[in-house]
Amino acid sequence: MSGSASNPDKSGPTLTETVQEVRGVFPSDQAVQDAISRLEMAGFDRAAISLPNAAPAPLEATPEQGAENPETEDDSQQSRTLHTSMAATVGALAGAGAVVATGGLALPAVAAAIAGGVGLGAVAGGLSKASDKVQHETREEAAARGELLLSVHLRDSGRQAVAEQAMREAGASRIEGVVRASGRAAGAI
Repeated sequence: MSGSASNPDKSGPTLTETVQEVRGVFPSDQAVQDAISRLEMAGFDRAAISLPNAAPAPLEATPEQGAENPETEDDSQQSRTLHTSMAATVGALAGAGAVVATGGLALPAVAAAIAGGVGLGAVAGGLSKASDKVQHETREEAAARGELLLSVHLRDSGRQAVAEQAMREAGASRIEGVVRASGRAAGAI
């Protein structure tokens, strides 16, 4: 019986056992952010760009783990704008709902709801700025140790030179091609 639990069907998609990456070591957080912008302008998908840990724990040393999504200053600013706008909108909608429900008697509640929404947005923006500062300091500490890495996954090995050029132009101090297999670096490409 084909496809049974004891004899599974082998016609599924082939899984790649290796992942090709280009990694650069950067001297600062600003240089990493510049590299991210250059890689995106060169056509690399944001999902293919990461900030790998220089020395991940063995259980995290896989292509999917042991790396952070790279967030730039532009990303943070957009996030703050989104949070502030959402909070103000929620406050305004709640206030408008109260005015409609009371036939206009709750007009002062609208002003309070809008003010509360804007205040909530400001708090969210402040928390986001504090988080950005910690992230920046962490990256600068890694840069001082020579461990601020940026990696881009190559879906096509022909794009390696493009990725290397973008990193070089952004100020990478060292660039290397890496092949990762079974959760560990397998060697240079």
